[in-house]
Amino acid sequence: MGILHLTSDLVLDRNRLLGKLSEGFSLAIDGLETGVLRIAVVPADGLIVDRTWMIAPDGDVPLQGRDRLALDGFSCPAFEQMDGRYVCGDMAIGIEATPLRISVFQKIENAWRTVFEDRQNGAWHWFERRNKLKHFHALEPDTAHYGLGDKSGTLDRSGRRLRCLQSDALGYNAETSDPLYKHAPWLIVSHEVGSAGLLYDTMAEAVFDLGAEHSNYFERYRHVEMVERGCVLYALAGPRVRDVVPRLHRLTGMPAFASRWSMGFAFTSMHHADAPNAQEVILDFAREATARGLPLSAVHLGSGYTAGADGLRYVFNWNENRFPDRTAFFAEMKAMGLHTCANVKPVLLTGHKAFEEAAREGWFVKRDDGGPAIEMFWGGQGAQLDFTSSEATAWWSEGIKHQILGAGFDAVWNDNNEAELWDEAAWIDGFGSHLPGMESRPIHALLMMRASHAAMLEHAPNVRPYTISRAGPIGIARYGETWSGDNRTSWHTLKWNLRQGLSMSLSGFPLVGHDIGGFDGPPPDGELLVRWFQMMALHPRCVMNSWKADFDNIPNLPWMHEDVFPQIKAALELRYRFLPLIYSLAHDCHRTGHPIIAPTFYWFDDSECRADADTFMLGPNVLVAPVVEQGATSVDVYLPDCAEGWTMLDCRDGVTVGDTFKGGNTVEVAVRLDQLVIFARGGSVLPIALRWGAEPHDATKVNLFAVQSAVDGQWTSEIFIDDGLSPLGAQHSRLAVSCSWHEDKARLSVRELAQGLDRQLLTCDAEAVDWTNIPPTCRYTDA
Repeated sequence: MGILHLTSDLVLDRNRLLGKLSEGFSLAIDGLETGVLRIAVVPADGLIVDRTWMIAPDGDVPLQGRDRLALDGFSCPAFEQMDGRYVCGDMAIGIEATPLRISVFQKIENAWRTVFEDRQNGAWHWFERRNKLKHFHALEPDTAHYGLGDKSGTLDRSGRRLRCLQSDALGYNAETSDPLYKHAPWLIVSHEVGSAGLLYDTMAEAVFDLGAEHSNYFERYRHVEMVERGCVLYALAGPRVRDVVPRLHRLTGMPAFASRWSMGFAFTSMHHADAPNAQEVILDFAREATARGLPLSAVHLGSGYTAGADGLRYVFNWNENRFPDRTAFFAEMKAMGLHTCANVKPVLLTGHKAFEEAAREGWFVKRDDGGPAIEMFWGGQGAQLDFTSSEATAWWSEGIKHQILGAGFDAVWNDNNEAELWDEAAWIDGFGSHLPGMESRPIHALLMMRASHAAMLEHAPNVRPYTISRAGPIGIARYGETWSGDNRTSWHTLKWNLRQGLSMSLSGFPLVGHDIGGFDGPPPDGELLVRWFQMMALHPRCVMNSWKADFDNIPNLPWMHEDVFPQIKAALELRYRFLPLIYSLAHDCHRTGHPIIAPTFYWFDDSECRADADTFMLGPNVLVAPVVEQGATSVDVYLPDCAEGWTMLDCRDGVTVGDTFKGGNTVEVAVRLDQLVIFARGGSVLPIALRWGAEPHDATKVNLFAVQSAVDGQWTSEIFIDDGLSPLGAQHSRLAVSCSWHEDKARLSVRELAQGLDRQLLTCDAEAVDWTNIPPTCRYTDA
C-alpha cells in the first residue's frame, strides 16, 4: 500500500495545477468552469481506460469516446492564488503535500464553505496488488449524502456502504438490495449552509462508504474505493441541490426530449408475447382497452416475439408461429392509434443464428485468447456484443432499422444490458484501441442505447426518437428514459420505489418510472394496484409490465380487479389531464437539466423538507402525496414553507380547486380509494387538459391558484406546445405565463414566444382562463 504525497512543487499553468506524486502518480487539477473543477490522479503509464463516455460538455461525445483529461467544451478560467488557496471563479482548492490532502471550497454569500476535505493522515491510498485506489474524505457532522442513482433505501445515503456495479436484480428488495441496474458514481454532499456535487468519472466498479466504516485511529470519514489505477473526480458547485443537478447535466449532456405519445400510458407483459398465439393475445388486449375507453398510448412487446423453436430469445429473430401476420398486426395497432415498442437484448445466446459469424468477426467482448467471453445469461450461455466494435455496432444498427423499425415498431426498448462479466482478463475492442472488459462494463449499455437512438433517427429523421434502457451509466439520459428494473409486487416496494426514482432524478436519470403493479412476485390486490397506478400517473414514465411465472403466469392487467377498474381508469385519465404539464416539464428538463419529479427539498429551502417523506414534487409547483401504506384512510403531508401557500386539488372528475393551506405545516388529509392527494403552490399557473386524448392541447385550461400571502408577489412559468413529434428545430411555441398578485387581486399574463415571434396573447384578472381549439400546429385562438 502506498499513501500518496506530493514529491514536487506545484506548477500553476493558468487554469491547471500540476504536481508529481509518490508511487509514480501525477496530479492535475483543472479549472473548467466557474463552478466546475477536475482533480485527476494519474499513474505513470496513464489511465488504463483513457476515454470517457459520461462527460459531454458539448452535448454528446464522439462515438470513440472523449479523452478523460480533455479540456474541449470548457471555458477554462484561470486560477488565482489568494490566501493560500488556488481560486477559480466561485470555487477554490487547498493542497497539503505530505500526505496529499486536497480541500475544495465554494463561495456562498461571500464566505468560503467546504465542498469536501480529504481525511488527515492519509487520504489517497494506492493498493498495487489489489489494483484499487481509495479516496478518503473527512466526514463533517450533519452531512447528508444524496445521489448514486438507482439505489435502494432512503434518499440520504449517510451511514450506508453501496456499490456501483450494474446487476440484473430481478425481485430485489427496494429498501436494502445493492447493487442494482445503473452505474452512477455521483454524490451530492449537502449541509444546511450549502450543497455540492462529486462525480467520479469511472466506468470501473466503485464502492461508496458514507460513514459505515469507522476507525479509532482516524477522524470520522467516508471513502470511495475504485477498482482502477487512477482517479478522475469532478467537483460541482451549488450552493443548492437545484443548482448542482443542472450542472451535472451540463457536464454529462442534457436529457432527451422524446415524442409526446411516449409520455402517455403504455402496457406490456412477458406473458402476452410468450403466448403461442401472441399476435391475437396482444391485439385482444388493445381491443379491450379501446372498448373500455382506457387511456392508452402504446403497447410494448416483451422479447417473446423473438423466441426460437427452443423457446429461447434470439434478438432480431421473429417467431412467425406467434406472429403469423406482422403486417396486419402493426396495421391494426396503428388503426387503434397505438404505438409499439420492441424489446431487444444485446447478448447472443450460443444457439443464435448469427453467433458463429459474430464470434468469427470479433463482435463480442473477448477472452484473453481473443475468443468470445461466454457468460451465463438469461436463458442460457451467451456472449455480450461489444459496442466499442464498429462492426458489431453496424450489425446492431442494421438489425434495429430492418428487423425492428422496418417491421413496424415505433421505438426501441434496450433490455438486459447490464453486461455482467466476471472474466477479469476479458477485453473489448475500444474502437481499435483495446480496453479492459471489467473496468468498462457500463459502456455497452450506453453505446447500445446510442446505436438504437441513431438507427431510429436514420429510419425516421423527422421524428423525435423514443428509446429506453434498463441499465447504463450517467449519460444514457441523452438518448432516452429508464426505469427501476424488475421490481417486486408489494406495498413495501411501492414505498421504496418512490425514493428510488427520486434518487435517479437527482443523479442524471430524470426520465424515470417503475413497473406498475410490480414486475415480479404475486399478483397485486385491487387496493395496491390502484395506489400504484395513482403514484405513476404523475411520474415521467407510466408503464405496466409484469412476469408472474411463479404465480400461474397471470399477468398484471388494468382490469384484473373489476371492482376497482373505475379508479384505475380515473388515475390514467388524470395523467392525460396533466400531460400538458408533464410534457412542458420534460421540455424544461431537456433545456435546463431540472428533473421532472424531485424531493421537496429540491425546490424549497426548508429544513423540514429534508425529512424522509412519502411525497414528491412534479415540477416546482405541484406536490403529490401518493398512498403507499395498505389500508390507509389518511396521509400526513408536510407542505413546504412558502408565502404563497397551497391549494388542494380535487381530481375525481376533472381537476377542480379545493381547500387552501398555509405552508410550513403538516396537514392530515383523509383519502378515499379513488383519490390521489395533490397540492398546487399558490400563485402558480398549471396547464390542465380538459379531457384525455392523443392531443391534450386540443382543449387546455390554464389554472391560476389562490395565493395565501399578504405580501405582493409574482410567479412565472412556461408551457411548451408543438406537434409532439417533430425535431425541436421545427415549429413550436413557448407560452410564457406569469401572474402577479396584490391584496385580493391577481393578474394573469400570457406571451407567445416562437421562432422570431414575441406577442402578447392575453392579460386578464381572473382565477382561470380557458383556451379552446388550440391545435398542435402552434396557431392559437385567443381567449
